[in-house]
Amino acid sequence: MLSRKAVLKDHERLGCSVSEIGEKYFEWVSEDTYMIFDRLDLRTYEHSTFAVKCSKRGNDVYRKRVYRRFKQLSQLADETNFFNPKDRSPNKKTKALFVTLTYDTKLCSFSSAWKNIGVEFNRFMAFVRKNIGEVSCCRVFEAYENGHPHIHCVLLFNKEFTVFRDGKGQFRINEKEIISRGWHSHVDIKAIYSLGRGFSYLKKYLLKSIDAEKKDSKALKTLALCWLFNKRAFSVSGKFRQLLIDLIKTKHNSNHKKSQITLIGEPIEFFIFTFVGIVPYNILNLTKHQQKTRFISLTRNQTKSTYDFLEKRV
Repeated sequence: MLSRKAVLKDHERLGCSVSEIGEKYFEWVSEDTYMIFDRLDLRTYEHSTFAVKCSKRGNDVYRKRVYRRFKQLSQLADETNFFNPKDRSPNKKTKALFVTLTYDTKLCSFSSAWKNIGVEFNRFMAFVRKNIGEVSCCRVFEAYENGHPHIHCVLLFNKEFTVFRDGKGQFRINEKEIISRGWHSHVDIKAIYSLGRGFSYLKKYLLKSIDAEKKDSKALKTLALCWLFNKRAFSVSGKFRQLLIDLIKTKHNSNHKKSQITLIGEPIEFFIFTFVGIVPYNILNLTKHQQKTRFISLTRNQTKSTYDFLEKRV
């Protein structure tokens, strides 16, 4: 099975092109893999074997997981408004900005840019905090056609900015020059009238960067390069992070009787699960019905072929 670390090692040794990295990534994500678990029923002492489809960056399991997390945050953001965009008065204020940070290709190779982008973005955020004030962030990476990264982010401040329209009708702020000094390349800053609007911008870029089945070449490059350099599809900080933590707590707190359950919804006190290994899709020979299910109870023949494969790898 192809691995990210092997591709990264080849890239560092041979200097793969962006398209070659994309091809390697697509080969990796197209091969479905499954975690295998042995289940012991403590009531009958019978063993059974289950397969669980792995989450791989860009596959259906990964997409659902990332989209669900982002959707929960986005729904809360919809409730936060700052000004009426149809209002022509000069007294509009906002606490939220939509910022795009590009990457000057003359500074370094696309490979170095992806390796440095996380540290450089953290430096930018530190500069903004020092010169503007406390700020929370939700950001998404995107790749240019040439492979260099750029960043889209929603910044939420404690302070308010005065908003004006530029010659193209875009909402802007006077502090753009100050904020731009914290980044080494071009910076675009828009004032947003609601957090929901900002998250709708991010959603457009995020949905492209989590779906390997889309034919968009820029989206595939983003997925491939985030995969190779181990970058998260999106990240949150400050108040956005706390909102997500509160969401998780709310989701798990209820007046219902609580009990720990397995991945397939059975009370865990009756079972002992043991992780056996990971196998590729072709070893399992799944039926059409099984292919539609993430948690699969294996037949006797499927179990035998699975264990035969794992024993040969030892």
